[in-house]
Amino acid sequence: MKRQTNVQFVTHLMDYARSGPLMQAFILEALHDYSARVMAQDNPGPENGFIAWPAWQACATEAMQALADRPT
Repeated sequence: MKRQTNVQFVTHLMDYARSGPLMQAFILEALHDYSARVMAQDNPGPENGFIAWPAWQACATEAMQALADRPT
């Protein structure tokens, strides 16, 4: 089987998980929880050169804002 892109992988989980729509709630809650933890943490130490911590926190902030802006 060909390796899926990240988008394909997440889409597959969202649309075809054995747990059904509950998986969608799980993924959104996981996104919220992880984003909140990243935003709350100071720089965890020396950078490994792959992703700068401020960039990682910017992603977390963007994800949290997108979740907050979602219509209910």
